[in-house]
Amino acid sequence: MARRPFRQVWDFLTRLKVAAVLVLILLLLAALGSCFPQIPPPAAVDAEQLAQWEAHVQARYGVLRDLLGAVRVFRWFKSPVFLVPLVLLAVVTLMCTLDRWRVVCRRAFRSPVSGSDAVFTAAPHTSRLTGLPAADLPCIVRECLRQRGFRVRSARSGDVINLRGERNQLATLATLVTHLALLFLLLGAGLSYGWGWREGFIIEPDESVEVGHGSSLALRNDGFSISRYPDGSVSTYQAQVAVLRGGQEVKRGSVWVNQPLTCDSVGVYLQGYQGGGNRYSVTLLAVHDPGYGWVIAAMFVLLASTTVTLNFPRGWIEARIEAGGLLRLAGWAERHAFDFEREFAALVRELSHWAVSTQEDVV
Repeated sequence: MARRPFRQVWDFLTRLKVAAVLVLILLLLAALGSCFPQIPPPAAVDAEQLAQWEAHVQARYGVLRDLLGAVRVFRWFKSPVFLVPLVLLAVVTLMCTLDRWRVVCRRAFRSPVSGSDAVFTAAPHTSRLTGLPAADLPCIVRECLRQRGFRVRSARSGDVINLRGERNQLATLATLVTHLALLFLLLGAGLSYGWGWREGFIIEPDESVEVGHGSSLALRNDGFSISRYPDGSVSTYQAQVAVLRGGQEVKRGSVWVNQPLTCDSVGVYLQGYQGGGNRYSVTLLAVHDPGYGWVIAAMFVLLASTTVTLNFPRGWIEARIEAGGLLRLAGWAERHAFDFEREFAALVRELSHWAVSTQEDVV
């Protein structure tokens, strides 16, 4: 009795509609948050930049600025209004995965050859053929299913022979992989939010600055150059940067606008420059994002699992051969297998045509 309320809550939270509603809520909240400027990461740690940003917001929203700040619309994606549904979606996704993995694995690896009456009455596609020669019928049905790409298994119970043909059986696992990919996506977002940071620096020639954030790293500006095409237009901007630890150089390399220098999971990006001649100060951005790899991997896995789900729909056909040449067929396929009904009808016609041809040969 004590487990009943817990089970009721579990069953409610693992419904597909609950996850769909949470996703819809998050999309609406994200759309709402995108309507307001968010405090940029450099301003969050720099009082001067923060004051400039707040002055810009004050000029834009006027008397509404204090009210909007009170409901944290300028930190919307870090506010409880957004984070609570996000965490709840992660919990619900984990619960759905735990609730369904046994059933999904059973469908993918251990679907029984049942042959029960319920299968032939509840299936969306059924057929009943009589007067067929029973001797070669199992081999004929098996071959017809194999030609259509079904993996066929059989079981015998007395005089009754049951066959089960399955296609794209392992594609069922794609739904489980999709749940795991969503969990990895949320995990990556959580790592980026909780442990990620970014810091901007303006470094004069031959000078160095501490990166901070417990990284024990420093960056030194060892030079800046501009490459040009023959017509004089700019080709690339390139900064020579040295990474130091304890005053000792640990890495050195070139930094372009879209090509960072990475050391100890910290990426250094070129953002701008000032000066002329042979002396340029450079603006660098140091980024530490531990969730980036998780998010990218999750997106690729999510794309692959969705592709498998949409392009390889699972379907099965069961056949029961009884004494006297009675053949019963039942077929089922996932909703997006749009041509399964036509294929099932073609199978029935083929077996009927074979039966007629056999009877004519006997005559």
